[in-house]
Amino acid sequence: MARIIKLTYLTYELNGLVDRGYSIPLKETLKSCQQETMFEELERRFAFKETGLDLSLLKPEERKELADAFRERALAGGEREYYNVERNGLCLLIAYAQDLINQEAKK
Repeated sequence: MARIIKLTYLTYELNGLVDRGYSIPLKETLKSCQQETMFEELERRFAFKETGLDLSLLKPEERKELADAFRERALAGGEREYYNVERNGLCLLIAYAQDLINQEAKK
């Protein structure tokens, strides 16, 4: 249950960025997921003072766990076919989080 809460929190934060018109090119998102640097990249690109993005509730071990799971999905592909995302990497991160929420809910 705790993991679902953290994933939902992450989707709300990312959705807020999308709603305010922010994006990341899909290729750059895939690269940061494959390198497990996506949280650092998000905080670098979308500083709290400018965008309000707040990932502070995600502890380092939770970030590592999510980065591993997102890496698996990025390496597997299927951005367009499975996740229905073609352009905005933030939307892909939301889709990955939703996929993990679905996985958790099935347990």
